[in-house]
Amino acid sequence: MYFPYFYARQSELLALASMIDDHRSLENLVPVIEPVLAATPRVNKLLRSYSESGNRLGIVLNPDKHELASPHAVKTWLNETIPIVDANPNLLPVLRCVPGVTHQYVDGFLKRFSQREVALAYSSPTLSDVEISDLAARSNVRFHIIQDRKIGQHSFDLLPRNKLVHINDNFNKLSRNADYRAPEFFTDQHRTFRTGGFAGFGDYCSVGRELSVSGGPAAAVAIHAVYKNPNGDIWVEHFVSDDTDRSVGDTAEKFLQAAAKLVAAAIARPREFGQNFALDEFRRHVSSRHFPNLAKNKELQIAHHICLTLDVVNHVL
Repeated sequence: MYFPYFYARQSELLALASMIDDHRSLENLVPVIEPVLAATPRVNKLLRSYSESGNRLGIVLNPDKHELASPHAVKTWLNETIPIVDANPNLLPVLRCVPGVTHQYVDGFLKRFSQREVALAYSSPTLSDVEISDLAARSNVRFHIIQDRKIGQHSFDLLPRNKLVHINDNFNKLSRNADYRAPEFFTDQHRTFRTGGFAGFGDYCSVGRELSVSGGPAAAVAIHAVYKNPNGDIWVEHFVSDDTDRSVGDTAEKFLQAAAKLVAAAIARPREFGQNFALDEFRRHVSSRHFPNLAKNKELQIAHHICLTLDVVNHVL
């Protein structure tokens, strides 16, 4: 199974929503969202949509970043979100085991959701081996998610292998779009998770784990698109606009330059990039010389990433 991890920003939510209307089976997809914004309507709409369509979606219930960094903000957010989670059994409550999260706190979470499946996500947990062993034995923990390998090997070995999910940041994020050059290896986890006996794998798509909530005028526009290379691994190719200086050209033209390169590559190498609605929309924008906005560019990149990874996992590509 594939577990893409997101911070529930608008482009990510829209990309996830678009998957519901796609023809692909989402049986092997379990997105996990860790909200960073205090506003709940868009997140809660997505939670309802996934559950009502019979698809699974993980929701982190102890977020701690950006607008949800304070206990008061989290409490207000939970008051609006928990009723949605309680009413929709397809949703997967997720608790992050990070520094400061105690065994008592995790135990309270597991008792709160004792009648349904949950997931625990480990990122530098400060739990003892005895406590990890106790969590490993809990029957309602469906998945033990390891984020970015931030757990000791001894603790890792205590967790049931058939419930383990590895989520890694495979994207080499640069500060300037103009600096992206040759294609890069992204992952081979789709080939190794089954042979290792694991439940699944995940990533942060072509966005990366680092949380960035600010933006500005684009000196260069880049489109990061994954593809399956001839050896069967997933690589990421960077399609960068010809104009890479703020004083040259406008954002619309830069987007079309980058999108035209992606479209040409996808047409020339269909066995690598596959076929999906996100690529189709890039083609329409190039054909009509239309610039939607940079948020739509990000949304389509994420949608393509999910579609291609699912196609690889499902042996369609």
